[in-house]
Formats: sequence, structure tokens, C-alpha cells
Amino acid sequence: MKKKYTTQAINLKNYPLNDNDSIVVMFSKTKGLISAVAKGSKRPKSKLGARIQMFIANKLMLLEGKNLDTIAEAQSLNTFSKIRYDLDKLSYSMYIAEVVNNFCSKQFNKDENYEEIYNLIFSTYENIANSNSKKDILFNSLKFQIKIMAILGWGLDFNYCSICQKKIEDDSYFSFFEGDFLCRECAKNSSGQRIKINHKICKFLSILEKTDINQKTKYDDLVNDLVLERCFSFMKKYIDNLTNKKTKIFKVLEETKVV
Repeated sequence: MKKKYTTQAINLKNYPLNDNDSIVVMFSKTKGLISAVAKGSKRPKSKLGARIQMFIANKLMLLEGKNLDTIAEAQSLNTFSKIRYDLDKLSYSMYIAEVVNNFCSKQFNKDENYEEIYNLIFSTYENIANSNSKKDILFNSLKFQIKIMAILGWGLDFNYCSICQKKIEDDSYFSFFEGDFLCRECAKNSSGQRIKINHKICKFLSILEKTDINQKTKYDDLVNDLVLERCFSFMKKYIDNLTNKKTKIFKVLEETKVV
């Protein structure tokens, strides 16, 4: 008899297995990134059909399988429905799903911090769904980028030089060869691509990393769209370099100058 288990999971993508069944890729609260078969989900009267769409959080009962588990029951916890009716919300939510798919595989995420990651994805999607402007969407997506890196052990130290370990008092330089921030003197001797980043931006990013994703900061009302776009683009490039995979969403951002 197949073993049953229950978990909460957020759908990241799905694709057809055959004429009647689908495979759903999810991030679960207890097992991390998993794939499962939703039998009969493509049939018109299927109860699972509506519950396996992207960006839906479900409480699930699954049957363990040799290669793929099977969804036995699904109860929606949050459909994040407002994401589907706004192109910006949809695009940034797809980006987040792609990052999780690329970065939360066993190759990168070996610690059992699944619940923390699940809660981060859930809160981010909830906040994006309830955003009232492009600025809010960008801000929540940037917070996700910073938080997911910190959780996975790839967080950046925005305040100290990675070579001399001294606190950076003025503008810093990010080296994509070193994968970290450098002071002015150490940057002179570094090789590879590097970019100059204003010290106020580093302070801003550092505060976001230390602040709960649902907690308001003093920057919420002060930061403008341009700064958010450049910070998002910088973090996107950092993440892409770590995974050695370029996220396919937002190709236009590749043309955007980083900070």
C-alpha cells in the first residue's frame, strides 16, 4: 500500500503528462521542491483542474510513488487571484517561480529550511497580489531576492569588503568574479567585471535583508521606481551568475543599467 502524507505547497508550474493527467511542480512546506501527478486534472469536471494552476497554495494529501508522488486530495489555502489579472504581477510572480525552480534544487539547497522558504514565497505572492502599483510589486520582488539568498546561505554582506574585511565607509564595488562587495582599494586589484554601487544603496539593501518581509521600513515611502528597478536588476544578475542560468523572464531588464 502506498504511503500517504500531507503538506502545504505552492504551485510553481505544471505541464501535461498525457491526455488526462498533469505534472505539478510545487514548493512544499515539509519537503521543499517536489513534483507530483494530478490524475484526471485535464478532464472538464476534474476537482483538481482548478487547484493545480500556477500561484495557488494548497493543503495536499499525496501518495508516495517510486518516481513521482500522486496528488490524492487538494484544498486551496490561497489562490492569490489578483496576480492573474495584472501583467506586471504575473511577470514578477513567474520570475519568482523560476528562481525557486532554478535555485531551490538539491544542488543548492541542502538544508531543511523548507518552511522558511515556503513562508517567504507565500508572503511574497500575497503581497504582490495585493500591490496597488508597479513600485509595490518591484519592492516586494526585491525583498524576495534578498531574503531567498540569505536563507540559502548566499546572502551578501553589504557593509564590509570581502577581501580586507574592513567596513566600507563610502561607495563600494561589486565584483562578479569575487561574488561580493569590495572597498575602493581592493577593487583596484580585482579582476573581472565590477560595478560601482552608491553607499546609500548598500545601506538600503542591508536594511531590507535584516527586516521582516511584512514589516515596513523607512524607505517604503522614500525609494523611487528607478532605484528599485536598478536594485532588482543587480540582484537578478547576481542570482543568475550563481545558478549559471539566466532567468528567461524580463529580457528587457538585461538592457537596464545596474546601480
